[in-house]
Amino acid sequence: MKNIKKYILFFSLLALLSCEEDSYKGYTAPDDLSDVSWLIGLDPNRPNIDAKFKVNIDTYISFFDLSQGATSHEWILEDGDHFLKDGFTSSDTLSKFINEEVGLSSSESKAHVLFGKSGLTKIRLRNKFTEEVTPNVSEDRAAYVIANSSTEGDKHVMDVEFMFDVYANILPAFSVLKDGAEVLNVTETDIPDIKDESTWPVIEVEAATGLTFVDKSTTGRPNRVTWLIPDGVPSQAGTLAELSQDVKFYKLGTYNAGTIRSLRQVQTVDGVEDNAPVASAEKIIPLKVKVIQSSQPFVFDKALTEKENEVIEFRVTGELKAFSGEEANFTVNVKNTAKGFDQDVAVQTARVKEGNATFIELILSAPIYNSDVITVSYNGTTILSADERVLAPFANQKVQMHFDNNVLPSNSWGSFEPEGGGVNNAFATGKFFIPGGNGNGQFGAGEEIWARSTDKAYAGGASMRYKLPNVAIPTVNLFGFGLADGPNGMPAGTYQVSYWVYVEPGTTLTTFRMEFGNPVLDYLHFDISSIEKGKWVRVFADAPAVIPADLTSSDAKRRTTLRVLEEDNVGITTAEQLMYLDELTLIKLEERP
Repeated sequence: MKNIKKYILFFSLLALLSCEEDSYKGYTAPDDLSDVSWLIGLDPNRPNIDAKFKVNIDTYISFFDLSQGATSHEWILEDGDHFLKDGFTSSDTLSKFINEEVGLSSSESKAHVLFGKSGLTKIRLRNKFTEEVTPNVSEDRAAYVIANSSTEGDKHVMDVEFMFDVYANILPAFSVLKDGAEVLNVTETDIPDIKDESTWPVIEVEAATGLTFVDKSTTGRPNRVTWLIPDGVPSQAGTLAELSQDVKFYKLGTYNAGTIRSLRQVQTVDGVEDNAPVASAEKIIPLKVKVIQSSQPFVFDKALTEKENEVIEFRVTGELKAFSGEEANFTVNVKNTAKGFDQDVAVQTARVKEGNATFIELILSAPIYNSDVITVSYNGTTILSADERVLAPFANQKVQMHFDNNVLPSNSWGSFEPEGGGVNNAFATGKFFIPGGNGNGQFGAGEEIWARSTDKAYAGGASMRYKLPNVAIPTVNLFGFGLADGPNGMPAGTYQVSYWVYVEPGTTLTTFRMEFGNPVLDYLHFDISSIEKGKWVRVFADAPAVIPADLTSSDAKRRTTLRVLEEDNVGITTAEQLMYLDELTLIKLEERP
């Protein structure tokens, strides 16, 4: 039997910090390199092998053939890609180093390849041997390195294809609409220049109205867009690519519209990161916006909020002139039913907000608390807009109070992200428990009443599903033990409690409850009878939760219980029930003394 000597080839990725000429200077292959075929200067900062084979156009990668015993070898490129000469640095313009003499084929052992075309791109290494060669490419690289063997006469040919996904430069494209009609269209190939602004179209808009900016960028596979409109509201707004953004204008005058920034960012699709190389590109919006006096009334325009420093502010439908002496024309009513408090609190200062003249700020003469219910009324006649309109009176507008962040850790117990355990843990780790006698799995595998689910999620990748066939509601308690998992446990206090809830159409449930403590200290109801079905809705408990003493992660009183009870859903039509809960939020309330 013929004895065939085999060269075992496998492929090694070299995490090169630099692929310039000096990276290879003085390199001498050791005697035992028969087991290595090539080195590739992939980016060591990319997170995984898939990411390393996704690159931006007009970048380069260096290849080094280390094959032993080859009678000939050849690097082969596709049209649009180029070999680079030695001697460049990372700060050089790479196109100046294109080696025009070699074209698409090079017999040099090393090859610096400039990616000049977008899409799937193949770099080939073709070697010939006098004896048979057996490839050995690791499984995780098989999609990116394809080794083909054949014979030509008495030669054994190894043709290796390195497959790269090359992302084109992003070319922003967009249009601008006024009242639904297009007033500007800029294509990917248009290059607006600020030097030409005297020739730009001028679009008139009334104060407190606006324009719609529509992203049309596709080249370069962008997935986000940011509109930078310095004199608009919002002045900076980001959306998914190819969506529209409405921007209002309040200040009288003529302004350059702004800039579009089109971006490619790493995004997660169906729980998997796409590993795209990040990139961005900006383009001037060649349009002037002339804001003229509004024909509309000058009125309260919502955005009535309490800031962290207890200043109350609200927006109006135009830019304000500075004013003074208006404090007595504002009435601020403060109620706190739990404390028996119901008073009008005097306004100490009323003023135009510095830096944004479409807002009025009110500073009160007494402290306020986020457990208060506050309304604001105005009955004056002398506050004017910049275009001389009189602010209309308004009454009993409710203030959105300032709240701190959720005291529960993110992406954890209250978000149902951790996975583990069995049917009596709702598959959501040992932080949850359902007594075996409750029968959580009584309807079979996949039909559990309580179960962690990745079918829907408001945030992250999972939620808690409640599912019931067309039967009477059984008592199945979902105990939770993560209430005090934060770094400071669960401090004593009064908390606003909410869930994000998704109710499947056809579900007839009206209420679920949450109990706190072991034994139970308090229980809250969540009314879902009138929420919109088929979408995520934030639902607040019917009362705050009161934690009377600090809780630790080992305290029995940290227990919570989610329950759907027949007594809370009296008179509902028996039906298949399906809802999802996500993002349990507890926000500490400030108690009025």
